Amino acid sequence: TMYEVFSLALGLSCDFFTSRARRVPTWPVTIAHYPKQLVPPPEGTMRIQPHWDRTLFALVTTQDLDEQTLGGGLQILVDRTTGCAADGRNIDDAEWRSVAIEPDCFVLNVGEQMARWTNGRFKHVVHRVPNPSPAMATTVKHGRISIMAYVSPDYDTPVECLPSCLEASGGVAKYEPTWV
Repeated sequence: TMYEVFSLALGLSCDFFTSRARRVPTWPVTIAHYPKQLVPPPEGTMRIQPHWDRTLFALVTTQDLDEQTLGGGLQILVDRTTGCAADGRNIDDAEWRSVAIEPDCFVLNVGEQMARWTNGRFKHVVHRVPNPSPAMATTVKHGRISIMAYVSPDYDTPVECLPSCLEASGGVAKYEPTWV
């Protein structure tokens, strides 16, 4: 499972995250319908405003990639110099980049809970969904449907920096402890 993949990547026992999702693993699913645009949208408008997910992680898929190839679709905020994900705290040297989405694949978004557990080793990524440019928006053949599954452990799970991630960052926690 993805819980186990994250656990092993962090050098933890494979059940670290699954043991925190025993009672009611939370996987709310959202279906977003982006209808075909019959009228060009105003330049620079968004279908979904910039945000980050406050979950452990999210899986996203879409059935139509026309908008992605025309400049719309999922974009992430990255540091212009390093190309690494920008978590939104410092956006002075950041830029938006389109996410390359392949047919029949998932995109994995790391959420804020995972960033807190890993002290930023795994960053929660600011993302958005802009409209295609006004000149291209009405050329999309179909609307778009995206499905997002948001994954969180049990609601009473404490979330605080893992000792190994705290040591790796010089002993300073970037986030205060919290609850799911």
